[in-house]
Amino acid sequence: MTTGARVLERLLEQPGRADALGLELLELVERRLLEEAVAFPGAAELVHETKAFHPVAVASNTPRRLLHGALACAGMAELFEIVVAADDVAEPKPSPDVYLRACELLGVEPSLSVALEDSPTGVASARAAGMFVIGIPSFPGVVLDGADLVGESLADPRVRRALGLD
Repeated sequence: MTTGARVLERLLEQPGRADALGLELLELVERRLLEEAVAFPGAAELVHETKAFHPVAVASNTPRRLLHGALACAGMAELFEIVVAADDVAEPKPSPDVYLRACELLGVEPSLSVALEDSPTGVASARAAGMFVIGIPSFPGVVLDGADLVGESLADPRVRRALGLD
């Protein structure tokens, strides 16, 4: 039983239904996600270009079931050989587990790796893993204070320089 499912159980005053409520929420989110998921502008191009020089993985707080659907819907599923989801590790973000596992599978040292993040929780996770963190806010007003670099978008020239693509 997930923490979120227990919260739903309490908020909806439906004791003993956490697992069922959690599954129902997952199915609703999955349906919506598969209808609406889109990649950040320029994401596919940046991944293609980066892969020519560096190994690339996805390290997400999203459950595997939703993550694979979102990547497929956004047209990016085939771009990543390594995909680590929240349910692949003991602790989700802000724990560094997803990043440490992705680095392990890629055969790279976290201290020599770069994370692209769009949330404060993700920034905290990547920092805890010892990575250089590039923050790209997912929407206006998101503050990514712990990032080493905050770009306006994936097309920001500073992001390209930090990835060694200039």
